[in-house]
Amino acid sequence: MIVTVFRQRTDPAFVSEYGDIGKDVVAAAPEVPGFISFKRFQADDGESCTVVEFEDLEAHNRWIANPIHRKAMSRGRESFFVEYTITVCEALRILQQHPNPHVTIP
Repeated sequence: MIVTVFRQRTDPAFVSEYGDIGKDVVAAAPEVPGFISFKRFQADDGESCTVVEFEDLEAHNRWIANPIHRKAMSRGRESFFVEYTITVCEALRILQQHPNPHVTIP
């Protein structure tokens, strides 16, 4: 599994436009073969963190090549973000607990 951690601070002047493009990005992600999940979190200090999971590096690379995502990346670098960090990781171990005891994890 490949996990991308995207931490950023949005320029207040672009919050609305970023939100509009963000909706398109969130809608496009599940269409990428190998996509697993997309979650976004907001910290009290204004930093946002998005965690995206893919089955493998090929799926992650398909996401990078997605035209909607490429447009969002370009606008982010040009205008939206005051600062950002993108960390791409390969999961070495995944431990899970599910409330349903009948869930099996391969």
